[in-house]
Amino acid sequence: MTDPARVLAVDLGATSIRVAAVDLDAPEPEVEVLHRWQHTPFTAPDGTLRWDWPRMVAEVKKGLELGLATGPVASIGIDGWGVDYGLIDADGELVDLPYSYRDRRTEEWQTTADAVGVDYLYDVTGVQLMGINTIFQLAIHDRNELAEATRILLLPDLLVRQLGGAEGAERSNASTTGLMDARTGEWAYKLIDALSLDRSLFPDVVSAGRAAGQWRGVPIHLVGSHDTASAFIGMPGGSEPGTVFVSTGTWVIVGLERPSVDTSDGARVANFSNEAGALGGVRFLKNVVGFWILDQCRSGWGDPPIDLLLEEATSVTTSVPVFDAGDDRFVTTPDMEQEVRDAVDLAPSAPRSVIVRIVLESIVDGIARVIDQLSDITSTSMKQVAVVGGGARVPLLHELLATRTGLSVVRGSPEATALGNAIVQGIALRRFDDLVDARVWLDGPR
Repeated sequence: MTDPARVLAVDLGATSIRVAAVDLDAPEPEVEVLHRWQHTPFTAPDGTLRWDWPRMVAEVKKGLELGLATGPVASIGIDGWGVDYGLIDADGELVDLPYSYRDRRTEEWQTTADAVGVDYLYDVTGVQLMGINTIFQLAIHDRNELAEATRILLLPDLLVRQLGGAEGAERSNASTTGLMDARTGEWAYKLIDALSLDRSLFPDVVSAGRAAGQWRGVPIHLVGSHDTASAFIGMPGGSEPGTVFVSTGTWVIVGLERPSVDTSDGARVANFSNEAGALGGVRFLKNVVGFWILDQCRSGWGDPPIDLLLEEATSVTTSVPVFDAGDDRFVTTPDMEQEVRDAVDLAPSAPRSVIVRIVLESIVDGIARVIDQLSDITSTSMKQVAVVGGGARVPLLHELLATRTGLSVVRGSPEATALGNAIVQGIALRRFDDLVDARVWLDGPR
């Protein structure tokens, strides 16, 4: 009897929790989503935005139980969004519910950046400067809570600890914090000292592929715990030079795989991130506020079906104005529709179909501008754009992107993150020799 090759991929998304199964022995990659739970941060009694962590853990366990009930499982891997964290006390309990990066507490982040030194920050960490970065969250975190804590764990690492007992900071996610040295792959302790944080709060930085305990007798393996690191692994044409990666979801992330860190003046001025790849190398990328804008408009409209909104946008044949989808004004706003209208000075009579079209074209314009910057900084002629995530399901997005960039658009999996998560588990289980071998399976039948 052969060992099972079916793995479970847990993806903590900022708008939905997913647990999926992937059979690594299947002739072609296929992701079976076993459980999906929509969620959003809530406003706590003190007015801050928090994550309902106990419910999130419960929903993950529900998905894992379904996975065990529907077939043998060889391994579990966990990824999620970056920057947010939980504080653990001496009893192993949360000091308080984790903050959401959308909380307004970091609005004065530039003050911290200036105090530490903007150029120094970028030279050491190579990370795109944004108010959501962990460094800026910790800089203003309540010192009494920090005094209670014995560990700071990013949310995927926190879940690994709670399920399997292993404690660490997986490198791809640690690299999003603004507190990791991009060249050494270890914590930048001088920055930690500059924030007057206790070094002992930070667990060892560890690599994907290692074992991290068990849940219900099933091994847990560390994967690229930053969801984009996993999605990079799961993108089509990943080994082709000149392939631009576009991960579409709450955020749109645009970037390339590169062998080494780039903190040149061009990269710094353009505000690109050098984030660690799940299996080595660098994800050279930039974040653009993405489908969060449309999601928030949709919520204000009473949550009509997304397909209906996209159909309405397709019917708009006149040209529409665009806004900067990377502007911080769209990260946190109480009225997203009005924010969009104000950004382009849209008449009050303009229908929602025009607003949806404006949002889509603005996202595409943001992607295209990042691609142009990538070409300039890397002196590389881009050949194709690989789109994964929710946008892989949107033909209008592909059409607009091909027209705007002049590049061929390759449609990847809407569940590329789960695929990349599963592939790293497969390498840990020795189902694949390495990433090159895994991508042969990913890009076509063996």
